[in-house]
Amino acid sequence: MDKNSLCEELSKHLEVITKCSISTERGTVLLATILESRYPYVYPRDSACASSLFRQMVEKDLDPKGVAFGLLKGLAQFISSVQDESGEWVQRYGLNGQKKAIYIQEDNTAYGGIIMANYLLTCYSRQEEPAELEEYLKGIKKAIQYAIKYFYREEIFLFFSTTGIHESAIEKGYSIWVNHVYILFFNLISQLTNKFDLKDYFAEELSFKCRFCQSVHRRFVLSDRFVRRITKDGAFDLRPDVTMMSPVYFQCKEDHCDTCVLDENPDIITKSINFMVDNLWDPELGMLQRYLPFTEDIETHIHAGNGPWIQYTAMLAQYYYKEGSIERGDTILKQIDKYRTAEGYIPEHLSTKRRFEEFVRLEWEVGLDAKKEFHPDILIPDLSYDFIVEELFFMKKSYDQIRREINEDKKNVIHFAVPLMWSHVEYARALIARYEYIKSDPNSDENCEMAAVKSN
Repeated sequence: MDKNSLCEELSKHLEVITKCSISTERGTVLLATILESRYPYVYPRDSACASSLFRQMVEKDLDPKGVAFGLLKGLAQFISSVQDESGEWVQRYGLNGQKKAIYIQEDNTAYGGIIMANYLLTCYSRQEEPAELEEYLKGIKKAIQYAIKYFYREEIFLFFSTTGIHESAIEKGYSIWVNHVYILFFNLISQLTNKFDLKDYFAEELSFKCRFCQSVHRRFVLSDRFVRRITKDGAFDLRPDVTMMSPVYFQCKEDHCDTCVLDENPDIITKSINFMVDNLWDPELGMLQRYLPFTEDIETHIHAGNGPWIQYTAMLAQYYYKEGSIERGDTILKQIDKYRTAEGYIPEHLSTKRRFEEFVRLEWEVGLDAKKEFHPDILIPDLSYDFIVEELFFMKKSYDQIRREINEDKKNVIHFAVPLMWSHVEYARALIARYEYIKSDPNSDENCEMAAVKSN
């Protein structure tokens, strides 16, 4: 794939991402799905991942029409507008910036800062000083201060989390995902400091950074592989989880302060990825499940029938491409392509008729799913019951739609949350990772073919 072909492919994903966006007075509302679908909300997590894609596209000259930069600028504007005066961001927001959060989710305060930092750094790469620079730097500074005060545990140099990427108590404690989100956040701040010559602007807030990074790099390793979590009482959670990709996905080696354990033993990454794939690859549908689905565990959401999750599977493809395993990456993207809709939309996750019906029988109809979704340990304190009713409405609406599709189409594979903006983001990032590796490897098959064409 040459650069022009890559830009054409990326533009197709941008079209879908744009369909999930709405321009407002506050900025660009980047919804998790299209407005009429399952998640008509802005999630700082999904948006932060999208901001990394937009920045990549601009800096690598893959945004010829400026669409990615426009989305990034509008997204940063919206995220800045919904930041609490305290510096916090919460789980999700509505179209008008109203809080729609249900779960306590500590990594969002990092995600909001990541979005604004990616915008500012993208402006720097365009050789322009953004008008929002001072405002956004103040917001980032407040975010660090809030996160350190309320989430950071000085005793063990880690960030505590109630929920995170999985939005359930399965993450309560010290999760590898949340702590690597904060490493990315602080690394971006270091880049801002260097590029905008901020000198000591963040010095006090980041005085703990080296101790924190060293702690993360070592505490989440046991028996030469990553663990997904250290529980709140200090036990290692050894179960397989897609979050074991966190050190790779968030590029934790980009700006560490001391020798990283991955430098000493790079096999840790390989062993961790292999363990994850061996245990989580769906034997029927292919691709990665997010974790093993133990129905009876109150902390484990089955979520409309277990199955593979597309965005995490695309993250795995990114890893393979960066390692030069082009064929393995291509196989994964082809597998994802099999489950696109007629419009080219990529879902959040897949399940089957049998699994969905089992979920309905064992969890939905008996109220177990609701108990998991609204487990008191993970809900925001004093949450209005209106929020629970709204969430139940969207849950029932989506499950009723699945029932109709099963009855009308007699379909076996179920697509959930279509299209998911985040899935398109990670697929696009996989395409960029593929292009970057091939471009850097003069001995790759594609480069050899291009050289042969030129010589003829």
